[in-house]
Amino acid sequence: MLIFSLSFLLGDILLQLNSALPSTFLIIFAALCGCCLMLMRQRSPLHLAIAAFLLGFAWSGWHAHLLLKWQLPHTWEGKTLILHGTVVSLPAIDGVGSRLIMDITSLQLHRSRLNGRTRVRLYWPQKQSLRVGDQYRLTVRLKRIHGMRNPGGFDYEAYAFQNGLRASGTVITDKKQDYLGHCYTCAPVNQMRQILRQRILQYLPKSESSPWLLALMIGDRSTVSPQHWQTLRATGTNHLMAIAGLHIGLIAGFMHLMMQWLWRRSAILSEWYPATLAGAIIALLVAWIYSALAGFSIPTQRACMMLTIFISATLTRRQLPPWHAWSAALLAVLVFDPLSVLSESFWLSLGTIALIIYGMNGRLSPSGLWWRWGRVQWVIGVGLIPLSLTFFREASVVSVLVNSIAIPWLGFLVLPFCLMSSLFLFIWPPLGVMLLWLADKSLAGLWVMLTWFANLDYAVWTHTMPSYWLLALTIIAILLLLQPAGVPGKWFGIFWLLPILLDQPQTISRGDFRMTTLDVGQGLSVVIQTANHTLVFDAGPKFGDQFDMGGSVVVPFLQVTGIKMVDKLVISHGDIDHLGGATAVMRAMPVHSVLTSTIDKFPRGRANLCLAGMNWQWDGVRFRMLYPYREALRMGNDSSCVLHIDNGRHSVLLTGDIEKFAERQLLSVNDHSLHADVLTAPHHGSKTSSQKEFIRVVAPLYTIFSTGYRNRYHFPNVAVVRIYQHENVAMLNTAYVGAIQFDMKKNNPLISPIQYRINKHHYWNDLES
Repeated sequence: MLIFSLSFLLGDILLQLNSALPSTFLIIFAALCGCCLMLMRQRSPLHLAIAAFLLGFAWSGWHAHLLLKWQLPHTWEGKTLILHGTVVSLPAIDGVGSRLIMDITSLQLHRSRLNGRTRVRLYWPQKQSLRVGDQYRLTVRLKRIHGMRNPGGFDYEAYAFQNGLRASGTVITDKKQDYLGHCYTCAPVNQMRQILRQRILQYLPKSESSPWLLALMIGDRSTVSPQHWQTLRATGTNHLMAIAGLHIGLIAGFMHLMMQWLWRRSAILSEWYPATLAGAIIALLVAWIYSALAGFSIPTQRACMMLTIFISATLTRRQLPPWHAWSAALLAVLVFDPLSVLSESFWLSLGTIALIIYGMNGRLSPSGLWWRWGRVQWVIGVGLIPLSLTFFREASVVSVLVNSIAIPWLGFLVLPFCLMSSLFLFIWPPLGVMLLWLADKSLAGLWVMLTWFANLDYAVWTHTMPSYWLLALTIIAILLLLQPAGVPGKWFGIFWLLPILLDQPQTISRGDFRMTTLDVGQGLSVVIQTANHTLVFDAGPKFGDQFDMGGSVVVPFLQVTGIKMVDKLVISHGDIDHLGGATAVMRAMPVHSVLTSTIDKFPRGRANLCLAGMNWQWDGVRFRMLYPYREALRMGNDSSCVLHIDNGRHSVLLTGDIEKFAERQLLSVNDHSLHADVLTAPHHGSKTSSQKEFIRVVAPLYTIFSTGYRNRYHFPNVAVVRIYQHENVAMLNTAYVGAIQFDMKKNNPLISPIQYRINKHHYWNDLES
């Protein structure tokens, strides 16, 4: 069973590694070959493994084909469309509007109609009372799923694909929206969750930890702040604060003990059916209900499936090896959703249980409850290091100790109150409110402890997993180290750890530099690396208090590149699409100095003005600030810092958002030193910039437009594009090619850049756009 499930998983993974989706013929052929091998009379383990591999490949491919069958035509993007659909997700409400997912049946553009069921993510920009199951005829504007593509960044397109989302857009509020009725059989689980959420919000205490009560009771994490998530990652407890396998196990165990005790109080029930088996059945039922409250997430699917398998074996009085239960749960998850392998939670969830089985079975059991409990935390804390470094580029050093305290605290002092309050808020609200208050106070105490550990200087080890080969070596090392004491070769695992411990990022030679223009949407962020120094020019936009490109794009890129410190952070001017991510960068790592044209945007004494005439050298590379002059500091876009970088052979000109006035100023004073091989287009290619004389003097080989996909400003402007075309300048746009990286080698000619969206293409990524 184990070999079959792992082979099925490998076939699934192979499909996801493809840059192009295999043809339907190849998928059907693989399925037929797999079925033929399964039907052979004499099947060896090798035959079964090959059959499972082919079936996993075919099943995942068929699922992907069905999902990709629905495509929003490019000619429909941004057009006014009529949508018929049903609300299927809990609406996430912000201060202005709601974000929701709709199951749609048709789209209409004038007389053209696109039929077929799919899911789209919508933003309804006004306060609206929305219920799961509501059916609407809406006027919307949609676009294809499109995310930023950067090294180390979150792959939104993979996330959307795994969740079945095929488009996103906005409801046009000044058009008529028709309510068509309510479907009580549509998304019934989420309807139940929404009713419970409304009741909880009615009585939820106002406290720092109260958003986590929603996460623990119904799996709703929409109100949790990024700072709270960082606290959990730093302490290795991010698995605690949402309904997951751990919670399912704790609740099932609690219910089993309680129902067994109650069942034995009745002589009639005890004679009719054994208390142990009755408690197990009721515990399983409660586990599935609790999993439904989380929307049947991958961790809860796995936990409930394993629990069902174990309890079924108990009821039929069969001995079931733990690896068989794990294998059956793995296979069930993959059959139910083969695209779940694209989710981090899939690997963390299944990996945690596999580690517990591997690390705890086949050992002589030591005496003492605390030692047995502590060893489980040791196995999980150490065993998950490779996956933590791969997914989050950091691993908690204090996780073993913190989890040893936090898990029983949560299991005995928080979760029972959460579960009982969910019930009594409907049966007897006064008791439900009291239980909710107790859960909040207990959780607040736990949160104080987690915050204290997270603020320790040594709480987190930040490192990146540079390749799959190093990941494999690190996993081998961990598995060796987790073997029982006395096993020969156990400590040889330390030598397998040396590659990751001694790994150093790719070095840049003296006199060379690397320029990476990150894909931050409608904004700008450029990272310049020399042999021993790093400069970040602008930090991308910010979207409200919860999200900015500094924390989601710039910092992950710096971490995955192995950069520990930023020597200079240059913020060209005060617009939010350039300044927005600066705070996140400064919070994440040391920043030696800050240069900007708007020092009032930073704490007093933290930043200095960028002024024409400033210059410095790093590792044989010269940096010169060409603009602004002191008298031009309060001119908005035309106050942007302009930085020229060259190594004697290749050069770069970073222009921020300067417009025609600043361009003329530069031409009048610095025309002899403006030449650059690579130019970041002034003001993202707006029609108020990039005049022909300026482009002709700079004479770039490449110009980079840093814009958002289908941005509302329509950058770059068509007239500006024609100017660059007339001057024979190659144009690159981050919206369509992702992050762009040039290696400026002093002793080599300029080579074509790495374009991340193209070089790291997956079959679900849209290159046509």
